[in-house]
Amino acid sequence: MTKAEALAIIRRAYGPDVAESVADRLPEQIDPDDDADAELLASLGLTRDGLANALGGEL
Repeated sequence: MTKAEALAIIRRAYGPDVAESVADRLPEQIDPDDDADAELLASLGLTRDGLANALGGEL
């Protein structure tokens, strides 16, 4: 997914403040199935399960 797509999901799940706070640390392309990208997301407190839960299972 693109950085913009990821930020849109983060914004919906956690609000604009969180999206803004992580925006500068995200790469332009993100593959949550890639170990390095998943590790980066996790270090920012963003996991697939966490996002799904924040969105009410809508991921």
